[in-house]
Amino acid sequence: SVQNAHYTSPGIITALWQAVTDLGFTRGRVLEPAMGVGHFFGLAPADLRATQMAGGELDTLTGLIAKLLYPQAKVQVTGFQDATLPNDYFDLGISNVPFGNVHVADPASKIPGYVRKTIHNYYFAKMLQKTRPGGLIAFITTHGTLDAPTSQDVREYLGKSANFLGAIRLPDTAFKKNAGTEVVTDIVFMRKRAEGEAPR
Repeated sequence: SVQNAHYTSPGIITALWQAVTDLGFTRGRVLEPAMGVGHFFGLAPADLRATQMAGGELDTLTGLIAKLLYPQAKVQVTGFQDATLPNDYFDLGISNVPFGNVHVADPASKIPGYVRKTIHNYYFAKMLQKTRPGGLIAFITTHGTLDAPTSQDVREYLGKSANFLGAIRLPDTAFKKNAGTEVVTDIVFMRKRAEGEAPR
Protein backbone atom coordinates (compact mmCIF):
# COMPACT_ATOMS: atom_id res chain seq x y z
CA SER A 1 0.00 0.00 0.00
CA VAL A 2 3.05 2.31 0.14
CA GLN A 3 2.40 3.50 -3.42
CA ASN A 4 -0.88 5.07 -2.30
CA ALA A 5 0.00 6.10 1.26
CA HIS A 6 -0.26 9.84 0.68
CA TYR A 7 -1.93 11.33 3.71
CA THR A 8 -4.14 14.39 3.54
CA SER A 9 -3.26 17.69 5.18
CA PRO A 10 -5.56 18.99 7.95
CA GLY A 11 -6.40 22.13 5.97
CA ILE A 12 -7.76 20.14 3.03
CA ILE A 13 -9.73 17.79 5.29
CA THR A 14 -11.27 20.70 7.20
CA ALA A 15 -12.26 22.41 3.95
CA LEU A 16 -13.77 19.17 2.64
CA TRP A 17 -15.89 18.78 5.79
CA GLN A 18 -17.04 22.38 5.38
CA ALA A 19 -18.02 21.65 1.78
CA VAL A 20 -20.13 18.60 2.66
CA THR A 21 -21.77 20.60 5.45
CA ASP A 22 -22.58 23.33 2.90
CA LEU A 23 -24.12 20.61 0.72
CA GLY A 24 -26.46 19.71 3.57
CA PHE A 25 -24.78 16.88 5.46
CA THR A 26 -25.11 17.38 9.21
CA ARG A 27 -25.84 13.90 10.54
CA GLY A 28 -25.85 10.27 9.53
CA ARG A 29 -23.70 7.25 8.82
CA VAL A 30 -20.20 8.01 7.50
CA LEU A 31 -17.83 5.70 5.65
CA GLU A 32 -14.16 6.49 5.05
CA PRO A 33 -13.01 3.56 2.88
CA ALA A 34 -9.28 4.44 2.69
CA MET A 35 -8.81 5.98 6.10
CA GLY A 36 -5.11 5.73 6.87
CA VAL A 37 -4.83 6.50 10.58
CA GLY A 38 -8.19 8.30 10.54
CA HIS A 39 -7.53 12.00 9.97
CA PHE A 40 -11.00 12.46 8.42
CA PHE A 41 -12.57 11.13 11.63
CA GLY A 42 -10.31 13.19 13.88
CA LEU A 43 -11.04 16.43 12.03
CA ALA A 44 -14.79 15.96 11.66
CA PRO A 45 -16.71 19.05 12.86
CA ALA A 46 -17.56 19.03 16.56
CA ASP A 47 -21.26 19.56 15.85
CA LEU A 48 -21.45 16.73 13.30
CA ARG A 49 -23.93 14.13 14.50
CA ALA A 50 -22.41 10.99 13.04
CA THR A 51 -24.71 8.14 14.01
CA GLN A 52 -22.07 5.68 12.86
CA MET A 53 -18.47 6.02 11.69
CA ALA A 54 -17.04 3.17 9.65
CA GLY A 55 -13.74 2.90 7.87
CA GLY A 56 -11.35 0.63 6.12
CA GLU A 57 -7.58 0.58 5.68
CA LEU A 58 -5.53 -1.93 3.70
CA ASP A 59 -2.21 -1.38 5.49
CA THR A 60 -2.12 -3.51 8.64
CA LEU A 61 -0.08 -1.23 10.91
CA THR A 62 -1.90 1.91 9.82
CA GLY A 63 -5.29 0.24 10.19
CA LEU A 64 -4.47 -0.97 13.71
CA ILE A 65 -3.47 2.57 14.67
CA ALA A 66 -6.84 3.80 13.36
CA LYS A 67 -8.68 1.15 15.40
CA LEU A 68 -6.87 2.29 18.56
CA LEU A 69 -7.45 5.99 17.88
CA TYR A 70 -11.15 5.59 17.06
CA PRO A 71 -12.52 2.68 19.12
CA GLN A 72 -16.08 3.99 18.66
CA ALA A 73 -15.78 3.54 14.88
CA LYS A 74 -16.20 0.27 13.02
CA VAL A 75 -12.75 0.00 11.42
CA GLN A 76 -11.88 -2.93 9.18
CA VAL A 77 -8.24 -3.60 8.38
CA THR A 78 -8.71 -4.78 4.82
CA GLY A 79 -9.07 -3.51 1.27
CA PHE A 80 -12.35 -1.90 0.23
CA GLN A 81 -13.07 -4.86 -2.05
CA ASP A 82 -12.98 -7.26 0.94
CA ALA A 83 -14.69 -5.09 3.57
CA THR A 84 -18.00 -6.32 4.99
CA LEU A 85 -20.29 -3.33 4.50
CA PRO A 86 -24.01 -3.11 3.72
CA ASN A 87 -25.21 -1.74 0.39
CA ASP A 88 -27.47 1.34 0.17
CA TYR A 89 -26.63 2.26 3.76
CA PHE A 90 -24.22 5.14 4.28
CA ASP A 91 -25.26 8.79 4.19
CA LEU A 92 -21.76 10.04 3.37
CA GLY A 93 -18.64 8.61 1.80
CA ILE A 94 -15.63 10.85 2.36
CA SER A 95 -12.00 10.03 1.57
CA ASN A 96 -8.74 10.68 -0.19
CA VAL A 97 -8.92 7.52 -2.29
CA PRO A 98 -5.93 5.61 -3.66
CA PHE A 99 -4.83 6.69 -7.16
CA GLY A 100 -3.31 4.63 -9.89
CA ASN A 101 -3.66 2.18 -12.74
CA VAL A 102 -4.13 -0.68 -10.31
CA HIS A 103 -6.75 -3.26 -11.29
CA VAL A 104 -9.04 -4.27 -8.41
CA ALA A 105 -10.34 -7.83 -8.37
CA ASP A 106 -13.89 -7.67 -7.04
CA PRO A 107 -16.13 -9.83 -9.25
CA ALA A 108 -18.83 -10.11 -6.57
CA SER A 109 -19.50 -6.36 -6.84
CA LYS A 110 -20.49 -6.73 -10.52
CA ILE A 111 -18.60 -3.50 -11.23
CA PRO A 112 -17.39 -3.77 -14.86
CA GLY A 113 -13.75 -4.52 -15.51
CA TYR A 114 -13.16 -1.23 -17.33
CA VAL A 115 -14.15 0.60 -14.11
CA ARG A 116 -12.07 -1.67 -11.87
CA LYS A 117 -9.04 -1.08 -14.12
CA THR A 118 -8.04 1.99 -12.07
CA ILE A 119 -8.33 1.89 -8.30
CA HIS A 120 -9.58 5.49 -7.95
CA ASN A 121 -12.52 4.93 -10.31
CA TYR A 122 -13.29 1.62 -8.60
CA TYR A 123 -13.62 3.46 -5.27
CA PHE A 124 -16.30 5.74 -6.71
CA ALA A 125 -18.29 2.81 -8.13
CA LYS A 126 -17.98 0.77 -4.95
CA MET A 127 -18.96 3.73 -2.77
CA LEU A 128 -22.08 4.25 -4.89
CA GLN A 129 -23.08 0.70 -4.00
CA LYS A 130 -22.59 1.40 -0.30
CA THR A 131 -24.31 4.81 -0.25
CA ARG A 132 -28.06 5.12 0.28
CA PRO A 133 -30.17 6.95 -2.32
CA GLY A 134 -29.78 10.66 -1.61
CA GLY A 135 -26.44 10.04 0.06
CA LEU A 136 -23.37 12.14 -0.68
CA ILE A 137 -19.89 11.17 -1.88
CA ALA A 138 -16.95 13.55 -1.48
CA PHE A 139 -13.69 12.02 -2.70
CA ILE A 140 -10.25 13.41 -3.41
CA THR A 141 -9.08 11.68 -6.56
CA THR A 142 -6.57 12.02 -9.35
CA HIS A 143 -7.53 14.47 -12.09
CA GLY A 144 -7.74 11.41 -14.35
CA THR A 145 -11.23 10.64 -13.07
CA LEU A 146 -12.57 13.77 -14.75
CA ASP A 147 -9.92 14.46 -17.41
CA ALA A 148 -8.67 11.21 -18.87
CA PRO A 149 -10.26 10.36 -22.25
CA THR A 150 -10.23 6.71 -21.20
CA SER A 151 -12.43 7.62 -18.22
CA GLN A 152 -15.32 8.73 -20.41
CA ASP A 153 -17.08 5.37 -20.13
CA VAL A 154 -16.39 5.35 -16.38
CA ARG A 155 -18.01 8.76 -15.97
CA GLU A 156 -21.02 7.54 -17.95
CA TYR A 157 -21.21 4.46 -15.71
CA LEU A 158 -21.14 6.56 -12.54
CA GLY A 159 -23.67 8.98 -14.04
CA LYS A 160 -26.23 6.17 -14.34
CA SER A 161 -26.76 6.23 -10.57
CA ALA A 162 -25.40 9.56 -9.33
CA ASN A 163 -25.72 13.26 -9.98
CA PHE A 164 -22.44 15.12 -10.34
CA LEU A 165 -22.59 18.11 -7.97
CA GLY A 166 -19.25 19.71 -8.76
CA ALA A 167 -15.51 19.49 -8.37
CA ILE A 168 -12.63 21.54 -7.01
CA ARG A 169 -9.22 21.27 -8.66
CA LEU A 170 -6.32 21.39 -6.23
CA PRO A 171 -2.86 22.61 -7.25
CA ASP A 172 -0.20 19.99 -7.89
CA THR A 173 1.56 21.09 -4.68
CA ALA A 174 -1.44 20.38 -2.43
CA PHE A 175 0.20 17.21 -1.05
CA LYS A 176 3.85 18.22 -1.41
CA LYS A 177 4.49 19.33 2.16
CA ASN A 178 2.82 16.54 4.10
CA ALA A 179 3.10 13.64 1.61
CA GLY A 180 6.12 14.58 -0.50
CA THR A 181 4.26 14.15 -3.78
CA GLU A 182 3.22 16.50 -6.56
CA VAL A 183 0.08 15.42 -8.35
CA VAL A 184 -2.93 17.26 -9.77
CA THR A 185 -6.00 16.21 -7.80
CA ASP A 186 -9.70 16.97 -7.75
CA ILE A 187 -12.27 16.89 -4.99
CA VAL A 188 -15.37 15.42 -6.60
CA PHE A 189 -18.87 15.64 -5.14
CA MET A 190 -21.78 13.48 -6.24
CA ARG A 191 -25.14 12.43 -4.85
CA LYS A 192 -26.66 9.00 -5.38
CA ARG A 193 -30.03 9.06 -7.09
CA ALA A 194 -33.03 7.07 -5.95
CA GLU A 195 -34.20 4.31 -8.30
CA GLY A 196 -36.24 5.89 -11.07
CA GLU A 197 -35.11 9.42 -10.23
CA ALA A 198 -34.26 11.46 -13.32
CA PRO A 199 -30.66 12.68 -13.71
CA ARG A 200 -30.04 16.35 -12.88
